[in-house]
Amino acid sequence: MRKKDIIFCIILLMLQFIPTACRDDYFMNEEIGEGNATLSVTLCFDQEDAALGTTRAEGGDEGNAIQNINSLCMLFYDTTGKLVHNYIVKGEGLVIDPDVSGWSYNLEDNRIDEDKDEQGNQFEDSKTGTAMFKLRPIKRGKYYIYAVANMGDLTQYKDKITTREGLKAISLQWDPDDISQNSEMFGVFSLTPDRNAPDDLVTINSPGVQLHSWLRRAASKVTVAFDGSGLYANVQIYIENVILKDIPKTCSLGNPNTPGLVSEDVPDPDSYKDPDWKPEMHARSERYTASNGLYSEGKSIKIQKLPADLSVLTPENYIHICNDLHRYMGKGEEGDEQDIITNTHAHKAQSLFFYENMQGKGKSKKQSQNGVDIDYPDPDEQKEGSGWKDEKPYGTYVEVTGYYRCTAANEHVGAGPIKFRFMLGQDVTTDYNATRNTHYKLTLKFKGYGNDADWHIEYEEPSDIYVSTPQYISYLYNKSMNVTLKVVGEIKPNSTLDAKILGKDEDTGFTGWRPWGNGTSAFPTVPSDFYYSGWIYNDGPWNSFLSLRKTSLVKIVVPGYEDKPSWQTPINTKYNETYYNEKNKGNRSYKISNIGADDLADGEYSVKSNGKEHIFTIPLYTRAKELVTKTGFTGNNPYSAYPRKERIKFTIQVKDDVTGTYVPKTAYLDMIQVRRIENPKGVWRSAGNSDNFHVTLMRLPYDDAEDFKPFNSEGAWSATIVEGGDDFITLRSTVEGSGSDNAQQTGVKSIEGAGEHPIDFWIDFKGTIAENSTPRCAIVRVRYHNYTCEHDIYVRQGYAPITIDGNAESDKNPAWASYNVYCFDADNAPVYTKLPLEEGSLFRRGNRTAILASNNDRPGFTFGLGPSGSFDVLELGATTPSQKTWSQLAPSADDVKSRFASWSIAGDHERIATIEDFYTLESTSIHSNIGKAYGVLYGDGATETQKSVEVALGYDHNEDPTNSKKGMRGCFVFNINNSHNIFFPIGKSGYGRRKGMTSNGEKVGALRYAQRTDYYNNDGTGNIQYVPLFYDLFERPGAIYQCRNRLSSTGSDVKKSSAFDINYFTMGFEGFENGASNNSDGSDSDACFIRTVKY
Repeated sequence: MRKKDIIFCIILLMLQFIPTACRDDYFMNEEIGEGNATLSVTLCFDQEDAALGTTRAEGGDEGNAIQNINSLCMLFYDTTGKLVHNYIVKGEGLVIDPDVSGWSYNLEDNRIDEDKDEQGNQFEDSKTGTAMFKLRPIKRGKYYIYAVANMGDLTQYKDKITTREGLKAISLQWDPDDISQNSEMFGVFSLTPDRNAPDDLVTINSPGVQLHSWLRRAASKVTVAFDGSGLYANVQIYIENVILKDIPKTCSLGNPNTPGLVSEDVPDPDSYKDPDWKPEMHARSERYTASNGLYSEGKSIKIQKLPADLSVLTPENYIHICNDLHRYMGKGEEGDEQDIITNTHAHKAQSLFFYENMQGKGKSKKQSQNGVDIDYPDPDEQKEGSGWKDEKPYGTYVEVTGYYRCTAANEHVGAGPIKFRFMLGQDVTTDYNATRNTHYKLTLKFKGYGNDADWHIEYEEPSDIYVSTPQYISYLYNKSMNVTLKVVGEIKPNSTLDAKILGKDEDTGFTGWRPWGNGTSAFPTVPSDFYYSGWIYNDGPWNSFLSLRKTSLVKIVVPGYEDKPSWQTPINTKYNETYYNEKNKGNRSYKISNIGADDLADGEYSVKSNGKEHIFTIPLYTRAKELVTKTGFTGNNPYSAYPRKERIKFTIQVKDDVTGTYVPKTAYLDMIQVRRIENPKGVWRSAGNSDNFHVTLMRLPYDDAEDFKPFNSEGAWSATIVEGGDDFITLRSTVEGSGSDNAQQTGVKSIEGAGEHPIDFWIDFKGTIAENSTPRCAIVRVRYHNYTCEHDIYVRQGYAPITIDGNAESDKNPAWASYNVYCFDADNAPVYTKLPLEEGSLFRRGNRTAILASNNDRPGFTFGLGPSGSFDVLELGATTPSQKTWSQLAPSADDVKSRFASWSIAGDHERIATIEDFYTLESTSIHSNIGKAYGVLYGDGATETQKSVEVALGYDHNEDPTNSKKGMRGCFVFNINNSHNIFFPIGKSGYGRRKGMTSNGEKVGALRYAQRTDYYNNDGTGNIQYVPLFYDLFERPGAIYQCRNRLSSTGSDVKKSSAFDINYFTMGFEGFENGASNNSDGSDSDACFIRTVKY
């Protein structure tokens, strides 16, 4: 027996209200003759007014379902116990006794509860109401007096009520279908307002007497709340149903009710408090057939319906319990409020009703007496003493059903259906007396891993493979994460755990290059026209993002096309499949023992065996950035609003628990490549600015959304300053991101965030630097979703030119300007934008007239339209805008002669970046220290992540560079060794290009990044089945940058290009050959951005 954490303890509250709250109201006495008396009768009820909360629960009954008094009888018995008179006091359709008068009442609940909670605080529901009437004349004397409600005039019990014992022994029958038929009440009368008045004779010896009674229902109710604050991290419990089990079929009206009791004699009331009381009971097997036995189930409260597809069972989509944000059960932003428990236990909350069930004292209900070992790990209904039902076979209990998931990277990993049970009684330890007229407020407090099994918890792990699904992997290429699987059972000698990424023929017809969603908040539905859904040429997992083996390339190139531009690759190539199969990316076998170097060459894995439990830690990888560039397939997720999904099948031979033979066991894991995170991607400050920045990672909830939204990390997250950068920032945690239970982390290089919390923290800057100093750079690496996904934020202070490698600038190692060119002054020197975020102007090749970015907001000049008329421009040396048409902006003869082939500018060791300069930023090797990232940069005026898409992407020339909170999309080039980073904006519109050569009737000068003008399958090319990711390329964002030099022919060599292509969608970064100026006279030249370098 291994040591176990004890799973849950119980808080059981039974509110009991102050008896003195029911006041005596004496009526005027009436003398009606010697020997008689007039009775003023008061019935007391508890009046609850606890705050009510909303609930998603279905089923059960309203908590006040049986509180009404529909009929009332008052019965008098003489000292020998014989009936004197049965007064009909109230009842629709009944003949009311003429001696009854003055009926009035304020009706509320009178269920017994304790008056304080565990901390000694008074509960809200402590008021009482009253029902009153007069009764005359009554002969003076001694009587046993009783009240019976909701049983009509007792005509059907006329033989039984002739004696006091017969009345109390009436057997009530539970109606499982109509709760209103189970509202019977019984009370004894006394001369004082005593809730617990004894069943004694009442002496009536004066003309006017005040009588009191507390009516008690034969039924009780239970409400169930949850507290997961004691769970370990990485544990989620999804509750589906709360069911009341083994409820009494019958109940004695006025005697203690003990289902299963053989003897018809009424036990002594003190017996129920005696731990040694062991009455003769019917057999366990007869509990559902005995006349005074049990119904197997009462009603249930349905919390939610859990999905058959477990890949969508995530904290964002379904109600659950965890140890932090949803400790009291909830989803989204709900679940961390203490009053959820109060509201769940409110008087009118959904409740489960049952008749009284008195089973006396018994064994401890705790799972463990020493707090470590499970006392009864093998409960057996047929075996007395095994702990089954806590040895109370006729007791009533609550059963909670749901689904358990633990994503811990150890032997506790697992997932599966689970049940929690608790026996009702007067306490949480040894009492099994579920008394009548009581509201049981049961709070299940989960502890530890929450799934160690005994009768109270039913969670089985027979011989099989256990893995938590879904799991997540980064949206970036060449990233990895580790999956933990558990194999339970005896593994066949020399067998292996085999993994295979499923293709469309073996799964659902879906391959993972596509965006994926299922309509939940975590995974929104992908619109039908968002991607190409038709037939795909040679489709399969080789076109997708996932690999079982380490990624070794940035780009997969068809043999023979290594030095050629990607567009020359045959469009019908099958090399993606060839490479995938040759490198066995979709299949891998994992040995149990004798693991050698060859086994680990494609990524290290480990196996830890402990008896019949085997824990596999297996790496998974995203694939190369470009999977044959021509095809468009990629290991990056290009979609900002939608994830992508693949499925892995695991198989192993394990000895079957029943047959004892080795059989194949199978498990499936859904791997979700998270949607691309753009906001924020960079935080830059000028040399004299040290304003801190509040980071909240945000994503698009759906395509074309107007706002980004924060999202929660499923599991813990962290933010760390990457080693190698400059020491000028620290990190600071927030309550929003790290939880209220954790101490604030301030002035540190790494912080920890709480699971199911947003990725939220501060980047704090330490001081400033001189204006022209070398910029200080850092990278903050965020790992989220249990550290399986990565997102980097590029931080910089200072806008002076910078080399990517950190070495001194030279002709072959230029320092990159931080700004795009806005215009040229009269001396042919570049005038830069006011802030690195600003996109600058567009320039046709060789022409120094700036086409202002403000045109992009003008009617007739926006994306894909016009241009309609003349552009606003700044001519060489001008400070005031003028207007020119597109044809007037074509390079002049002097431009072609002087600047078209080699575009020189004024300045001290300054030039427009050459294609060779751009290729110093290249990263074709998987081991390169140079990388690219794409997203939103914020500058001096911004101090927090912006939600509005318009604001986050909307920086332009009119902004105040010191105060604007707006951001800009673009491409970051970074050096992972020293954290140096450079930014290339793609423009506020997202389209950094005006086209000089168009098709399909589009006007020249149109604002569009892509060469295409329509959906790929609408333009007559018929090639969409080969390149489905290019389906809507015509509207995807990107930018073209002019290069200094232009050769008349590039020889199909992208490294001889006259322009450079930054594709924001595919994350491409490569030469554009002469695509921006095909004709040697510049007549078809594009207008593009310009970036300069110092050398």
